[in-house]
Amino acid sequence: MAVDDSTVTAVHRMFSGLAQAQPDESGLRLLPDGVDAFVARALLARGAARTLDLQYYMINADDTGRLLVGELLAAADRGVRVRILLDDIYAASHDRAIAILDSHPAIEVRLFNPWTRRRGPVARAVDFLLTRRLNRRMHNKLFAADNHAVIIGGRNIGDEYFDLKKQLNFRDLDVLAVGPVAAEASASFDEYWNSHLAVPASALLDEAPSAADLASVRAALAAHRERLRDSPYVSAIENSSIAREFASNTLGLTLGTARVIADHPSKVDAPAADRSSFLIERLQREAQGARRQLLVSSPYFVPGERGVAVLTALAKDGIDVSVLTNSLAANDVGIVHSGYARYRAALLRGGVTLHELRVTSDLATRRQNRRLFGSEFVSLHAKFFVIDRRALFVGSINLDPRSIEHNTEIGLLIDSEVLAREAAALFERAISPAFSYAVTLRDGPQGASDALIWTAEGTDGAMRYDHEPDTAWWKRLMVWLAGLLPFVESQI
Repeated sequence: MAVDDSTVTAVHRMFSGLAQAQPDESGLRLLPDGVDAFVARALLARGAARTLDLQYYMINADDTGRLLVGELLAAADRGVRVRILLDDIYAASHDRAIAILDSHPAIEVRLFNPWTRRRGPVARAVDFLLTRRLNRRMHNKLFAADNHAVIIGGRNIGDEYFDLKKQLNFRDLDVLAVGPVAAEASASFDEYWNSHLAVPASALLDEAPSAADLASVRAALAAHRERLRDSPYVSAIENSSIAREFASNTLGLTLGTARVIADHPSKVDAPAADRSSFLIERLQREAQGARRQLLVSSPYFVPGERGVAVLTALAKDGIDVSVLTNSLAANDVGIVHSGYARYRAALLRGGVTLHELRVTSDLATRRQNRRLFGSEFVSLHAKFFVIDRRALFVGSINLDPRSIEHNTEIGLLIDSEVLAREAAALFERAISPAFSYAVTLRDGPQGASDALIWTAEGTDGAMRYDHEPDTAWWKRLMVWLAGLLPFVESQI
């Protein structure tokens, strides 16, 4: 369980501005920038004195993943208790590395909803087909330090989430939260950590690492860190404004009330669970409380008939409902687009405004050239709602059947006009013609045709398309054919 100790640690001292907070208020900060999101995690790990709790769908063994694992090992070496809860869907191919990390006396790794057949893709494919629960995953993302500070949002651990991937990077959003809400996050973590579905790695893996194996990993991580020392990315980390704020204990935080809302881990193995307990139900109630405006960012957006009914009902009541999702070109999971595409006309006829993020733009290219790392190609990964510019939700849930019905999710519901307006500004920048396509019906909402038009702006002026922009004909054909399959939508 979370350590119940109120002794002040370095993590507490990072956030001295909380002295003015009311008992139910937390200090909050949006993390839209990938470099800032990485720095915040690394420095929380570096400052932790008692505990580090990580709950993730995916931790990649790439540059940023190795840098963060190095910080976790360093924390464990100085006596910090490190708990890592990792969904097992992609972890089985890294059993050796997980076992070595787990062998540290201060680190425990648990694998959530594990495979029973771990060796080889064929065995796992059989396991997936025969074991129904394996289609239900833990999609939560949480990084907590000393039971006092937590980062919750859309990012997994990997280069594409922290602006370092060369091929494509995600545009994402996390929240750094300090104070009472961090204790709520720790309680949610404990609920998952102590679930029967969270199995200690040592009970699953046949590996028997030695002290020499752990020493070898330490040496490899140190060499990796040294290789990156003079890279543009590490320079950006060290010179970032958020790193300076952490160093001087002057991190800018906004005071507000926040609540953790999360699915119960039983959602994974109890298909007949009471839907009223699902995170989406709470989120829907909050959205239906909008009086003027609802902004929705969802990278994988498959609303289904129920979602269409909810959103169009709000629009017909005079609420400004705007949705940002990925264009086909920007979507890293093309089959999801087939589920989304069938609902566009109904949403538009019902008064919902649709925007689709462009995979690249002149501004994105200039930004990448200026930073000397990352990619000019982007994909939306931020999952957030803004309600009347007074409240917002930031979390891990996509508005698609997989997140809504199958996977477990988590997020923060925040009551703060300051942060709601900040998130609205991020949304408005993203939907501007420089970064996104406005999607409209060719003949208008009252016309008979469901044909669509995509419009945006480039350096040469307005751009207008009558088909999915920036895509080859064969990709459009494949997505259309996938949309004809009756069973696809329930699985995306």
